[in-house]
Amino acid sequence: MIDEVGAGTLVIARAEDSAPIGLLVYRLAADGWLEFRFLAMAQGLRGWGYGSEAVRLIEASGLARRYGARVSDGNGLGLYFWLRMGYRAADAGQLPQLDNEPEDGITMVRDQKE
Repeated sequence: MIDEVGAGTLVIARAEDSAPIGLLVYRLAADGWLEFRFLAMAQGLRGWGYGSEAVRLIEASGLARRYGARVSDGNGLGLYFWLRMGYRAADAGQLPQLDNEPEDGITMVRDQKE
C-alpha cells in the first residue's frame, strides 16, 4: 500500500498463513528513485528468501526504475543481503537523500537495467 506522500509498507506473510513474518517500508523519492527504508524478518526466518522476494515484488511493481537502500556500518549481513540482490555501493552524491542520513552507513543502489 502506498500513501499520498509516496511511502509504502509491505507486510510479508507466507502464502499458506496470513500471519505477518516481516515488514518492508519504502518511499518514492525524487528523480525516479525508490528508497527501501526498513526491512525486518521474524527471528528464525532470515535466509529463507522472504525478504528477497518482497524486494523483488516492489521492484517488479513498476513504481520506479532506480532503487536505493541504506546499510548501517557494522551490519555485515545487511550489506551481504543487498549485494546478493544486485545492489552496489553508490557513487558519491548519487542518492543524496540517503547519504544525508544521520547514522554512519553505506548507500546501496541498483538501476532496473543492472
